[in-house]
Amino acid sequence: MKFVRNLILVLALLLPGYSLAEEDSASAKDPDDVEVPVKKKPNFFMFQEDFSPSLWGVAVGSGPGIFSAGVDIIFGRSSVLYEPARPKSVQGPWLPPHMLIWMNRIRFIYDYDNHQQGGFFQPNLRYLRETGLLFSVIVGPEIGWEKETGFEYGASIRIGGLPSLLVANYELGYLANSQKFYFTLSFCISQLFLVAMSI
Repeated sequence: MKFVRNLILVLALLLPGYSLAEEDSASAKDPDDVEVPVKKKPNFFMFQEDFSPSLWGVAVGSGPGIFSAGVDIIFGRSSVLYEPARPKSVQGPWLPPHMLIWMNRIRFIYDYDNHQQGGFFQPNLRYLRETGLLFSVIVGPEIGWEKETGFEYGASIRIGGLPSLLVANYELGYLANSQKFYFTLSFCISQLFLVAMSI
């Protein structure tokens, strides 16, 4: 139990994107045409305004003949490629119905079939429907290095959200030099944290 508690505390520190504590200030005019500072309610995700990298999530999983562990990194507000405008009538934290985000994934794999390990870099596009709890799709290329094969490249698609029981991703990919199709079920530690926050 201590491990789970410590893991949640570490994630709370490493995942600033989920903090609802910040509020942006704006100005509005009162009936006497005097500008009065007004607190603007935060979005569900609070992205840093600068280009600083931050951890979005951690996923660990495996499939037939393969083990995978990786982290997703975003770069502040610049990672959000599309987000609908916040309705003016909404009060409090607002959940965008859908978003398109650019992320970078760094992951380690162990290929049981070829008895080799490798490291990969995966820039990807992530589509989130209802914050990724309802549905999320992640697609992108991957390049890296494996112990036996050497330089490796390929592509993958991940599906998450409700179809994968909210706390996991199904991933289907292909590595060209190894000529290997792979499938993994990865448990998303950050998604577990997000689900726990929403209860």
